Amino acid sequence: MVEETLPPKFIYMERKMKENKLKWYIADKEYVNYLRQFDEKVENIDYNTKLKPYIGILITINEFNYYVPISSAKEKHYKIREGMDFIKIMQDDKIIGVLNLNNMIPISDENVKVLKYKEIENYRDFASDKEKTLYISFLSFELNIINDKMEKIKKSAMKLYNEKIKNPKSNVSKRCCNFKLLEEKGQLYNKKASN
Repeated sequence: MVEETLPPKFIYMERKMKENKLKWYIADKEYVNYLRQFDEKVENIDYNTKLKPYIGILITINEFNYYVPISSAKEKHYKIREGMDFIKIMQDDKIIGVLNLNNMIPISDENVKVLKYKEIENYRDFASDKEKTLYISFLSFELNIINDKMEKIKKSAMKLYNEKIKNPKSNVSKRCCNFKLLEEKGQLYNKKASN
């Protein structure tokens, strides 16, 4: 449908849906490494010439938006059931990636930016233009599948955050990053950076 033929209310809703979609983000490596000093569950995102992107924005708590790195599919993932902290990204019967929501981290706006495909070579090395094109196509394809599950992902992230805060000794909470500690350390990092 062409936007001009839609009533104003629907145009607004359609724009809002596009704004709320999940996107790929690049987190500041120094910021993530700083957080890793305080919580070993914060994932490494720097693999020499291949920086791992994040999916976001999952939830917003105070001044922080939460993001999660995507992980490559492994054989063991076929045996694990989806749950509050684990979501499979699937194409038909094949797992193409997973979101370990227990590894989501708080990042303030100054330490993250939207990944623009035209700038992807700033974050990752490619052997050829063909490899770069295929990688961008895969990211775009994967993001579409992720956005098809957007509501489930966001609800699970909020539910998981609340579980960690209210029941820190539960089994799922034990697998999570220490969200409150990371928020505190993130605030300190931002204060140091602004001085």
